[in-house]
Amino acid sequence: MASTPESLRAVWLGRMGFEEALALQLAARERVIAGEPGVLFLVEHPPVLTLGRRGRREDILWSEEQRAAAGVTVCEAPRGGEVTLHGPGQLVAYPIVAVGRRIREHIVRLGDVAIAVLGELGVDGCEFRMEHPGVWRGSEKLASIGIHVSRGVAVQGISINLAVDPELFGALVSCGLHGVTVTSAVAVGGRATTVEAAARRFAAVYAAQLGLPLVWEGVEGYGSDRR
Repeated sequence: MASTPESLRAVWLGRMGFEEALALQLAARERVIAGEPGVLFLVEHPPVLTLGRRGRREDILWSEEQRAAAGVTVCEAPRGGEVTLHGPGQLVAYPIVAVGRRIREHIVRLGDVAIAVLGELGVDGCEFRMEHPGVWRGSEKLASIGIHVSRGVAVQGISINLAVDPELFGALVSCGLHGVTVTSAVAVGGRATTVEAAARRFAAVYAAQLGLPLVWEGVEGYGSDRR
């Protein structure tokens, strides 16, 4: 099925570094601004701490030696927010879509879709909170949201913890929130799944909420050097 301006394209990137995925997003934003349909990138990152525009280096708790031993890198991100962890066992969804001034609506939708996906895995009692954007279950945070909007088109998105190594959460003060427990779906009794399977469910629910048909495409042709 060919994509049209009335469809949502989805691309499963597999395991990909944060900076490479960011380059894809920024290139895709230019094409969406030029009139192409939106695209949803879904990815699993190697261990990385990303600093948003308000990110503070002091919120990175592990030393350079500790990070090197665990294979954790540090990258800057254009999104809002502070320091966030990405890593294996986490689904990251990056919708590159036109939002105009409907930024809050976009953020809430990301949270709603994550709650639906977590619910399908048996994780109930989740709620979206705007004051610290993400999905929470009581005092525990399961998903974080951080976006950047330029010329009406969003990049970055949401990370959903499915089965992340809990030791990695000790590397940082997540989102600048001291004393907050960050956890994964499996740690609160959710059913285990692959990141790719969760990605495909996220894409289906997200497209349905937008009221658009979903079109899966390969990563070929989405390089930042595409013209």
